[in-house]
Amino acid sequence: MEPAATGTGMAPVAAVLTVFALVFGFISWLRLLRVGFGEQTALGLLAVFLPPLALLLLLPRWRQEREMFLLAAAALTFFCAAQLL
Repeated sequence: MEPAATGTGMAPVAAVLTVFALVFGFISWLRLLRVGFGEQTALGLLAVFLPPLALLLLLPRWRQEREMFLLAAAALTFFCAAQLL
């Protein structure tokens, strides 16, 4: 087998970070849907179509939903770190 050409593919660490970012983002989105539909139907629909805006609207309740915000922050951090590698 020949080695891959330089500049192609993805570093293994970046791939792992991307997978973690996707998993954490998906879990955070599911929690956002649950909280959004539990509060108002319009907020739930907003969470389906525009999740960042729904997160901003739920910002006053960050103490009750701290875990959801931490998961979203972790997903963003892992995604940014993967892009830097």
